[in-house]
Amino acid sequence: MQTPGGLLLAIGDVVGHSVRAATVMGEVRHALRAYAIEGHAPHQILQRLETLLGQSQPGITVTLCLVLVEPARRRLHIANAGHIPPLLIDPEQGPRYHHEHGPLIGLRLPHPPPVVIDIAPGTRLLLVTDGLVEIRAVHLDVTLATFREAVAEGPQNLDAMCDLLLERFGQNKDDDIALITALFA
Repeated sequence: MQTPGGLLLAIGDVVGHSVRAATVMGEVRHALRAYAIEGHAPHQILQRLETLLGQSQPGITVTLCLVLVEPARRRLHIANAGHIPPLLIDPEQGPRYHHEHGPLIGLRLPHPPPVVIDIAPGTRLLLVTDGLVEIRAVHLDVTLATFREAVAEGPQNLDAMCDLLLERFGQNKDDDIALITALFA
């Protein structure tokens, strides 16, 4: 969504699989949009969502990764509240996860300021939910490494890359799957 600070990309997941979890995600989505339109920085949005959930949905936790793209599109502000780390695909260095993150929303903990990253032209960004990369019997670090390798060996075109990743990792899953991709030309 377009905000006063730039384009804000967001991906998240409510812990659990229930009508209540779906309701909470709707609440978070609408509140996030309102806070972003007001011009709050990513970590301030996370802190406001923390307050909202603490009041309206105690005991529920949410993972959420926010990436603010400055208007010149050469700088990202990443604020990650316990979500799967964003994958940055540098045209020279290949894919790497941005592992720095703060706590999940709903734990009543403070959220650190976003990490600011300058990116090279041609950098691609991939945000996913755990439903795509998680395999219950395999450690998450292993599946994230396998996923990163698939991206490194996969096509440059974002649509083709998404198709490949959904085909390879998205079959027979029992959790929601979401992907967001961006190319910074």
